[in-house]
Amino acid sequence: MPMKKLESFSKKLHAEKDPAHDFSHIKRIVKICKWLATSETDVELLVCAAYCHGALDKEEEIRVFLRKLNFEGNRIENILSTAKNSTSASKCRTMEEKVLYDANVLDALGAIGIVRAFIKGGYEKQTIQQTIETMKRNMKRKVFTRKAKAIARERKLFMEKFLKRLEMELRS
Repeated sequence: MPMKKLESFSKKLHAEKDPAHDFSHIKRIVKICKWLATSETDVELLVCAAYCHGALDKEEEIRVFLRKLNFEGNRIENILSTAKNSTSASKCRTMEEKVLYDANVLDALGAIGIVRAFIKGGYEKQTIQQTIETMKRNMKRKVFTRKAKAIARERKLFMEKFLKRLEMELRS
């Protein structure tokens, strides 16, 4: 299976990304996708799309690489469209798009979501209040799958407690 090669390629694609969206983010997304996958999910398509997540500015490079791995044209287009459509809840149609979308949302919630928000905030020179607003927006994002809903609920509760405490400390 060409997954190890795709994983190495993805690592190179994400080498220049900001620290909140680097390859460690992609590895978490892939892992979460595997957790959320159901019997009706095309796991190979899902994982391939997850490795391409966040790197669609290099779409032609991805196409060329997938051809070298002997993926056929239609399969390549499905991988790329899954990665594209999973960036917005309103674009998600297939199970794979919904699972990838959910995985990305889950990685923006809970303890890892807090850490990522502050890493991104520091990288983009945001104020604490701007970073808090990013976390609040992430907490409002919906998820599709039953498993993701359960995990999201727990992670949102953790973030709510953190934000209440942070906001209290900022006021005092």
